[in-house]
Amino acid sequence: MGKTYKVGIYPRLSREDGDNVESQSIINQREFMMKYIDQHDDLILVGEYVDDGYSGSNFDRPGWKRLMHDIDSKKIDTIITKDLSRMGRDHISMGNYIETVFPEKGVRYIAINDDIDTLYETPGLEYLQFKLMFNDFYIKDTSKKIRKTMRSKKEQGQYTGWKGIYGYKRDPKDNHKLIVDEEVRGIVVRMFDLAKQGYGSRGIADIFTKEGIPNPSTYANLIRGTKTETSKLWCSRTIDELLQNPTYIGHLTQGRRKKVSYKSKKEIRVPKDEWIISKNTHEAIIDEETFNTVQELLKKNKNNPKHKNNHLLKGFLYCNECGHSIGINTSSDKKRRYCACRYYTAHSKYNLCTPHTMNYDKLENAILKQLRETIKEYVDTTDFINKIDNAKRKNGIKDKLKNKLYSIEVKINQTTNCIDNAYMDKLNGEITLEQYQRVILKFKEKLEELNIEKQEISKELGCIDGNDISDSKREKEEIVKQMKKFLSLENPSRELLVNLIDRIYISDKKDKDGEKEVKIVYKFKLI
Repeated sequence: MGKTYKVGIYPRLSREDGDNVESQSIINQREFMMKYIDQHDDLILVGEYVDDGYSGSNFDRPGWKRLMHDIDSKKIDTIITKDLSRMGRDHISMGNYIETVFPEKGVRYIAINDDIDTLYETPGLEYLQFKLMFNDFYIKDTSKKIRKTMRSKKEQGQYTGWKGIYGYKRDPKDNHKLIVDEEVRGIVVRMFDLAKQGYGSRGIADIFTKEGIPNPSTYANLIRGTKTETSKLWCSRTIDELLQNPTYIGHLTQGRRKKVSYKSKKEIRVPKDEWIISKNTHEAIIDEETFNTVQELLKKNKNNPKHKNNHLLKGFLYCNECGHSIGINTSSDKKRRYCACRYYTAHSKYNLCTPHTMNYDKLENAILKQLRETIKEYVDTTDFINKIDNAKRKNGIKDKLKNKLYSIEVKINQTTNCIDNAYMDKLNGEITLEQYQRVILKFKEKLEELNIEKQEISKELGCIDGNDISDSKREKEEIVKQMKKFLSLENPSRELLVNLIDRIYISDKKDKDGEKEVKIVYKFKLI
């Protein structure tokens, strides 16, 4: 008997690669390879290395790692797969293994269906690069189709995550819907309450960590009965992402991250204007007014994580001359608070601006006095109330048109998908050319009608006058209530102030009383 080879068989299956579960099952692959070994006396089975549910786009798989370890320890010297695609689909890595790694390690590789055996000059080796490129193209094409299908589901308001967003869990009756996770509802509510009180993301994270509250990833692991070394740690980035997620007001928000490549597991954040948001899909944990207030406070609290000296006007003050922010400082004896241009402070020796120094307490009192006078005048004006009512009506029309436009865009995507599916059916021989042409004609007519309707609604939206009294729907609806609330309080909070004021500019010029000129930019506008 001649030389024998110690064989490790490697079956792999992945729905992510578009594998046919029935024809490519682990059992099917195992039986196929065992039959091949039985037909060759020089092959002796030593072990099986299985990766069930792992993509072929990379080699970060437990079965494959165990296989390579046993190769290094000389336990096996031959690898058998049913075909090349079972080993992997990334043509660069595959080529490196077959042409470099395996020869250097003295490993024989056999891909049965592709007629490849590196011990001999088999015909399959001549076309190796073409087959590897085809397999790579296949996974790229499959990945593209999967992403397209997943995006379509997201646009239809179907939840596609494998677990619920923190604060929610998947509905047992329908995995594409979310229900509130009562175990952590209170944590989410408290997180937003702390943000409304002026705490920054770092401050909230520190509080939760000190109290031993498991962070979202740990909480998910705890459900599966496992523990991690960082089970009590929260980070500011996690808090930031949760506080900015509209899912908590009942609007399912998906597509906030995406993979850099179909070959990589690394994800990057997606800009907010590209998020996929489906409104009113599930129960809200946070009311919309609270959510919007927190978004404004997050902007004002930026770079002020702990807020031990969270002054009322902090984050609102800007230099009229250079446009940079104005900081609030405390004198060394802790008796006086004063404002100063941060740009000047950082570059004072270059004379790029002036100090803009002024007493903070006097400024705060002056601002509140001016704000009360302005608001009282506006609230007492009947025309102001009429403008608010008109803005509400206009906003209602806009919302209806936007919802209708969104619905049409979803239908357009669905129709486009139907056209693509019909084309694939024709290629696969599932329908005749005549059937395909008839179906496509119908879908194209529908697509044309939808596009015309979309143009008409877009035009109608463009015709609506954009001179609103504020920059968001919540501000339009709540502005009077916020104003009256402000007037009724002796000491207003930052939460209330952020709903009324956008910025406050301090000028180096003096007013008639000899004080620096102050200009308040309100969030409500009257024309």
